[in-house]
Amino acid sequence: MSVPPSFPQAPLPPGPGAADPPFDLAEAASYRFWTDEHVRFNDLDPVGHVNNNAFGVYFESGRVALHHALRARVDMRGHAIVMRKITIDYLAEITYPNAVRVGTRVARLGRTSWTTGSGLFVGDRCHATALSVSVLVDVASHRPTPIPDDLRSAMEGFL
Repeated sequence: MSVPPSFPQAPLPPGPGAADPPFDLAEAASYRFWTDEHVRFNDLDPVGHVNNNAFGVYFESGRVALHHALRARVDMRGHAIVMRKITIDYLAEITYPNAVRVGTRVARLGRTSWTTGSGLFVGDRCHATALSVSVLVDVASHRPTPIPDDLRSAMEGFL
């Protein structure tokens, strides 16, 4: 199988967002932006608790909702947001049925990328945290592009 020429052939160097954020990902007070989710029977593994892949879907819901909120504030035509990296720390199991709340915020802003911090809560207890790095890409060139000032300003509202 060959790799398309637009994709790097060599391993990527360590990306932005590797350090711990300046807030506690497991504290609900760290978040002002929330997304509600619920555990589906389909999310369970054979042991009867939520599968680790479903945690990623819950975090994706929060991240996409935050990106949607940003798109509502600024014109992002010609740009796409792509995921570069995600790290999830699993702190406790989640069972069915349950309501899940995802806290999401911008943790760091770079030149072409940003780190999003997230916490997954059932009630007051944090069951998982995540750090993800997203990159702003020019749709025409498929290359990273600097974050425009209006988008940067909107993102700063979620720091």
